[in-house]
Amino acid sequence: MKIIAKIYCILMLQLLCVLFFSGKRIHALSYDYSATTECLAEPWRPHYGGGLIVNPEFDDGIEGWTVFGQGAIREGTSHNGNKYIIAHSRTQSLDSFSQKVQLEKGKFYSFSGWVQISEGSETVFVVFKTSDGKMIHGGKVIAKHGCWSLLKGGLLPNFTSVVEIFLKSKNTKVEIWADNISLQSFTKKQWRSHQEKSIDKVRKHKVKFQLNYANKTSLDTAIVSIKQTDSNIPFGCGMNQKILSSTDYQNWFVSRFKFTTFTNAMKWYSTEEKQGQENYTIADAMVKFSKQNGISIRGHNILWDDPKYQPEWVKTLAPKELRKAAEKRIKSVVSRYSGQLIAWDVVNENLHFRFFEDKLGENASAEFYNKAYQLDPKTAMFMNEYNTTECAIDEAPNAINYKKKLEEIRSFPGNADMLLGIGVQGRFGGDKPPDLAYMRSSLDILASTRLPIWYTEVSVGNGTNQAQYLEEVLREAYSHPAVEGIITFAGPESAGFKEMPLVDNDFKNTPAGDVVDKLLAEWKCKNLQLETTSGSGGSFEVSLPHGDYNVTVKHPGSNSTTSINFKVTKHLPLGIVNVEVGT
Repeated sequence: MKIIAKIYCILMLQLLCVLFFSGKRIHALSYDYSATTECLAEPWRPHYGGGLIVNPEFDDGIEGWTVFGQGAIREGTSHNGNKYIIAHSRTQSLDSFSQKVQLEKGKFYSFSGWVQISEGSETVFVVFKTSDGKMIHGGKVIAKHGCWSLLKGGLLPNFTSVVEIFLKSKNTKVEIWADNISLQSFTKKQWRSHQEKSIDKVRKHKVKFQLNYANKTSLDTAIVSIKQTDSNIPFGCGMNQKILSSTDYQNWFVSRFKFTTFTNAMKWYSTEEKQGQENYTIADAMVKFSKQNGISIRGHNILWDDPKYQPEWVKTLAPKELRKAAEKRIKSVVSRYSGQLIAWDVVNENLHFRFFEDKLGENASAEFYNKAYQLDPKTAMFMNEYNTTECAIDEAPNAINYKKKLEEIRSFPGNADMLLGIGVQGRFGGDKPPDLAYMRSSLDILASTRLPIWYTEVSVGNGTNQAQYLEEVLREAYSHPAVEGIITFAGPESAGFKEMPLVDNDFKNTPAGDVVDKLLAEWKCKNLQLETTSGSGGSFEVSLPHGDYNVTVKHPGSNSTTSINFKVTKHLPLGIVNVEVGT
């Protein structure tokens, strides 16, 4: 047996060496954004061993793969012997290689593959062609020549059918190279299990307690009560001016939320409806109310790149006057609230729209970020976009373009040290289930920036399954390691929140409100009471959600008690909470 075990260990060591030196490294089955930060000389091994894909590593040449369109395909080999597939002689954007797989309605499908092109730098898409000819985009990446980029995506099909998976590039002059392609399916139960495991890891921390007498000897038996006094759940709700005149609205909000974004009160068209006549009365009152109740505020927004939402007088300004007006606006609102907010949405929706870029040049957004940063350097400056994680069909705001815009802003002179943040609105439709696979893959890509991500305006459209879809979105966002906060753009129906009210006109919960309350309760820590037993050495360990706590230890013999307060955060090292109890 010892000889067999020794041979087994040697073989395993040899296998690991082969995998490492082949350039195809093993990848863990977890949230994956470590590999998306750079273009690699050699690709990593396929996620999930390729999943449903046949011959994912092209060890058997191009077996299992066929020509898609009018081009041709062949096998490629790198200098160290790594094999991959090449689509060449392309005359149409869809000319590529493909493989057919069976998809099932209601399952989540996670796609990944390593991509390179024969020259330059081009966008490459993964596309799913259905049996009835529909082309469904599942993700994209900016591929380069000379190194491998990870293309990530996902799909939640509303059909059961065979599809063809292929890669697409609009530039027909380049060859598309690919390796280590994976498509993995997950049931809803499997997906939920992964969310729960991630929440336990990301939103909780193991805390070790040591109970001692005053003379430092251990207290073996005691009754211990642990109570969470304040939750650090980064979950909030939009707020509008109706809260200033409604006690019911105020009580409802304060009893639930510690974070907010004003829906309209800080926007330019609200504070300067007529040129030169600024009015911050409502915004000031809402800031005062929030501060009095310990509610942190996201500043929304300084400027908006959508032509539709400019103050009327701004729309007709000549470029010179527009620049002057925009700079005055930035100075006015940022200086007023400098140091009082946790974030600024600086130029709202500047991937979808180009009002300032078209009139003032390509660097308009970057310049405005710089000016806001100079006025409030300790507050994070966010981009804020919709459809970045909601759906693949809207190409403009996808995660790859989002990263590119962030890099443009950061590379502008004076912006290198700016605190940047990623705002994804999370406005999902109510007509179909949210595509959580695409949502996760997009978050993974954004997370590769190592910048904080907030869901800033979460809502789900009207529909019979609105509450269910909302719960699915919130769970996915909360479970992702890179998401640092969530704001729903919802509230009381009486305050004008018609699409997704959380309470009705009598302040009774709607189904969506039930979801919010259920999750807030689930993500907090219930009061714990336990007894240490003889032989424990007065030591025990508990996994606790982030927040502020009080622990009370009662001596069973003397009935003497000791209470101390402590804090649990994601940055807290795994230390020991020492509690001394009198005899």
